[in-house]
Amino acid sequence: MRARSSLSHNCGSGTVLASTALALILACPLYAAAQEKAQQKIASTFSERYPARQAFDRAAPAAISPAAEHPAASSPAPAEPAAASEQAAAPDPLASLDPADRPVAENIRDLLAAKADKIFANRKERAAVETFYQARNFAPIWLDKGIENARARSVVARLHSADTDGLDPKDYATPGFAGLAPDALADSDLKLTRAVLTYARHVQAGRFAYTRVSRNIELPQALPEPAAILASVTDAADPAKALDAFSPPQEAYQKLKAVLTELRGKAGSGKSDVSRQIETVVANMERWRWYPRDLGESYVVVNQPDFTLRVMHNGAQVWTTRVVIGKTSMPTPLLSETMKYITVNPTWHVPPSIVHNEYLPALAQDPTVLERMGLRVSYHGGDVEITMPPGDNNALGRVRFNFPNRFLVYQHDTPDKHMFADEVRAYSHGCMRVQDPAKYAEVLLKIARPGEHWSAERIKGMFGRAEQDIQIQPVPIWVHLTYQTAFVDGAGKLALRRDVYNLDSRTLAAIRSERGTVEPAPERKREPEMASNTSPRRSARPSPPPSPSSSYPGFLFQPAPYDALSYARPQPPRAVYR
Repeated sequence: MRARSSLSHNCGSGTVLASTALALILACPLYAAAQEKAQQKIASTFSERYPARQAFDRAAPAAISPAAEHPAASSPAPAEPAAASEQAAAPDPLASLDPADRPVAENIRDLLAAKADKIFANRKERAAVETFYQARNFAPIWLDKGIENARARSVVARLHSADTDGLDPKDYATPGFAGLAPDALADSDLKLTRAVLTYARHVQAGRFAYTRVSRNIELPQALPEPAAILASVTDAADPAKALDAFSPPQEAYQKLKAVLTELRGKAGSGKSDVSRQIETVVANMERWRWYPRDLGESYVVVNQPDFTLRVMHNGAQVWTTRVVIGKTSMPTPLLSETMKYITVNPTWHVPPSIVHNEYLPALAQDPTVLERMGLRVSYHGGDVEITMPPGDNNALGRVRFNFPNRFLVYQHDTPDKHMFADEVRAYSHGCMRVQDPAKYAEVLLKIARPGEHWSAERIKGMFGRAEQDIQIQPVPIWVHLTYQTAFVDGAGKLALRRDVYNLDSRTLAAIRSERGTVEPAPERKREPEMASNTSPRRSARPSPPPSPSSSYPGFLFQPAPYDALSYARPQPPRAVYR
């Protein structure tokens, strides 16, 4: 009885062991299938980014699966046909490369997959580089058969002479290629690509965002496309020349570039002023990179430190005049916009800052002071509006030139003609006062509307009490407000001007300390243009403006117009020349 019991116990243990073994044998194919499925998912994810790597992996010997090592002893599961066995192995795209370049290409592919974000400046640049290399089967750009090619030598020479464009060659470190293993060659290839992209970006758009210098600027600062840089350099017969083409093409920039070369040749002469001149030229070259590469067929350029305005047409200067710019506490901005229309007999709407800071305090002291100046005060709910109707003593004079912008500045006439006799003419609240506005209007209209026989006399014949707009478009005339403390004059000599707004010092400080990616400016909503006679606008009732008397407060002898117009202000219907 005891023996039977013992036998029964042993038999029970054997049954458990047999069951466990059978379960393990049956589970083995399922585990192998799950592992193979996971591996396929990983490979699929990687191949979506790098198809070339997928083809390369297919060409490699297949790994032995656990199921092959441990065949199931029980009834096999239904076999599923393997895609790899049904389809012919895709050709390896790297197989077409020279044997000396193939290991470098493999390392380039791996570096881009693992470290692209650490090599290149931003996501757009990384994506462009990955796409470019992938299209060439990850072949190195700067190597042929494992040796540095002529293309590399050409761009390296250009990068080493970056100082001819006022840049610092140390910002574009060039790697070596001699005697390196494939992984190091791949790293050097990508680093030279990075140096080329950085140089093209710096020479075209600048080394930092212009907001590092001032918020009183709105310019395109257009970045080159990384793909366009790589395509132009790799396709060019002269890669250095292709790279040089990204420098600003404006005539003023190119003349400064030539002067910079001359000054660098004198740098060893011991003259202290040469170093200062070089810095000034470099600062001006940096600012030119923020402007449109094409200034336009017809354009107006204001040079603030020179206090001048020039009208250019078909590559030649057709007219110039003196201007008054903003005072140092209210500087004129830097911008590029198109001239939209000219207003004859403008009404001046006094901005809130002057209303509250200057005119209301004066009104509290003398209730009649504004009326004697020809200003009209009106109340709308809790708001106070002060306007000056058209007339000879209007703060805007008889003509206003409108190029709507977010700074709300424009160009205009002025009753204070004596200011144009001064050498330094920084007196306004931000706008530009033009010495001869009637002639200026004639010059612009002869360009924009050549068949209509506009003249300064015709403009003056429109002077009166009613506002009238003369449309400039559709012919685009650009207005570029620039800050050139260094430029080449008509005699071909370097001309230097005082740094009125301290922009040179701030530009040079940023050059010494700032290096960053210039992000494209977001699209902004365009300013309303007030160019239609269909939108109503409030207007003060005309009244003859009396001459100021000696009883006015001192600052009211010459009412300082805050040269900013609310373009959104409703306007009364008036004549519009279209």
